Amino acid sequence: MKKYLPLIGIVLMLALLVTPALAQNLDNGFMAQFQGNAGIGSNSLAEVIGQVVRAVLSVLGLVALVIFIIAGFQWMTSGGNKEKIESAQKLMGAAVIGLVIIIIAYAAARFIVNALTDVTSSVSL
Repeated sequence: MKKYLPLIGIVLMLALLVTPALAQNLDNGFMAQFQGNAGIGSNSLAEVIGQVVRAVLSVLGLVALVIFIIAGFQWMTSGGNKEKIESAQKLMGAAVIGLVIIIIAYAAARFIVNALTDVTSSVSL
């Protein structure tokens, strides 16, 4: 087995060198077409960062909505128990505060990304 290790290493290195060229030939322009359809590569760095931030803030908004719904459900099923009602109200207040923070973060991120886009698009190379 030990005498075949160098041969196996050489075969693996050749396979790694040949595979990208083979994959590029088998592509037949599919990746370029996919890139064009998906809009990859046509966006600036600021736009990509803006899309990522927007996606993260959207997920956080959904989390706040779920917390708000859970708090409402707890309040509805409290059965008049003061402690459960207060707990649900605190949770609902936290969800509202979180939602306000998310909205402010979205506005700030949008302002920053628009400013970056304006600055980078006005520079001519």
